[in-house]
Amino acid sequence: MKQLGLAPPAAAVALLLGLTGCGGDLTLPDPPATGLRLVVLQGNGQNGTVGQQLQDPVVVGLETDAGVPLPGRLVVFVPTGSTTGTFDPDTALTDAQGKARTYWSLGTAPGPYTGEASLIPPSDSAKPVAFGAAATAGAPDSVRAGSATLQSGHRGEPVDEPPTVVVVDRYGNPVSGVAVSWHVETGNGELSPAEGTVTDAAGRSSVTWTLGSRIGVQQATAEVQAVIGSPVTFWATVSF
Repeated sequence: MKQLGLAPPAAAVALLLGLTGCGGDLTLPDPPATGLRLVVLQGNGQNGTVGQQLQDPVVVGLETDAGVPLPGRLVVFVPTGSTTGTFDPDTALTDAQGKARTYWSLGTAPGPYTGEASLIPPSDSAKPVAFGAAATAGAPDSVRAGSATLQSGHRGEPVDEPPTVVVVDRYGNPVSGVAVSWHVETGNGELSPAEGTVTDAAGRSSVTWTLGSRIGVQQATAEVQAVIGSPVTFWATVSF
């Protein structure tokens, strides 16, 4: 009596035919693409002066999740936030170490600055990275009066509005910590403090001017070394 074998399932037959048809080589699906990571390597958190280039370059690195650097990818650098600045270059290719660099010049306003680096074309895994810097005012450039330069007053009494000067950099930003020398030129009055003053955070400095005994025009000056507009002259007319 003949024995009848069970027929193999159709799916199994198809699998066997597929395997034998490719010479014994099994083709598997490609693995998912490796993720990328963009990181800031250098140049974050620097302090600089308005209108000037920061000392160190901003350097970002592009690598896989396994830490393998990726060369030849385009990175763009852009300023963000309310302050402005420029990058040179504003786009750069990653080198053999996966690094792209640029030099950051700050704008003309003091305060915090922020920037961002991102891949072009964008990558879902390599998110843009942010970096920052801070700018302070430049060197003293000019001085001007911050109060009335002509007042009337009485002998032996202070003028109503203390003589005040303002010191700014070449962009008009107030400069603090600048020494101001004050002098009575005519009238034998007195200035307090007599030894001079220093500008505050708003770039301002003032003194109390007590008029002398002379009737007529009395004069005092404020001097800042090596700046435009110095000395600043203040007058007071004394009738009695």
